Amino acid sequence: MLANLNLNRNSPFSFIEYGFQAYYAYVFLMVWTHPELHPVSLINDLAVLMAFEFIMVHSGVFMAVMPKKWSLFVFFPLYGLFAYSFNESVVNTNILYIYLLTVLNRMRFAFSNVAPEVRVYQMGKSAAKAVFYFFLILAVCIGNSIIPPFGLTNEFLEKSHYFQTVKSSGLFIEKPYVPICMGFIYYALPVLYFIYRILKGFGKKESSQNGKLIFSRTTVKSNKF
Repeated sequence: MLANLNLNRNSPFSFIEYGFQAYYAYVFLMVWTHPELHPVSLINDLAVLMAFEFIMVHSGVFMAVMPKKWSLFVFFPLYGLFAYSFNESVVNTNILYIYLLTVLNRMRFAFSNVAPEVRVYQMGKSAAKAVFYFFLILAVCIGNSIIPPFGLTNEFLEKSHYFQTVKSSGLFIEKPYVPICMGFIYYALPVLYFIYRILKGFGKKESSQNGKLIFSRTTVKSNKF
């Protein structure tokens, strides 16, 4: 089963997933560098989003390994409760709706029959993403003092009445550039790796086609003799 696993094969769902992640990375970067161009509530919502991702990053693993009944009647309602609590923490729900589309894409294994090797690949991918999240949040929390605030300075936050808008407290809320920096890295790196794999795959195909063409020409010339 593992021998037949093709890590370079991309399904339409992969492009949807990485498309959403590219959008998230763009939003995080724009809010980090030019917060004045966005509603102040979006700063809080992105910070809460990264905290919520700690819970939802495991969804892909559970949905891949658990039977359908468990996924539909246990985990799906459970994640729905987490989504509701997340909704109570954000100011604007637009980012929530977009994020839930990503979560539903991760949970597609609960609603369809897929090959065992696909499930194995999804388990490994989700586990790697959870480990990446853990080390990334550890790194930004420890090194929060060296993360550049860019546009999210204390002066801007005070002037925009950000602290009067937020509904909670903590490092992610008091220093919103920390989770926003984390969010940009968290979503941007997988997209860049995905693009790298696609370009690498194109390079291999072109090399293979060129090799076949040269072999074909050599064969034709040898037949003339």
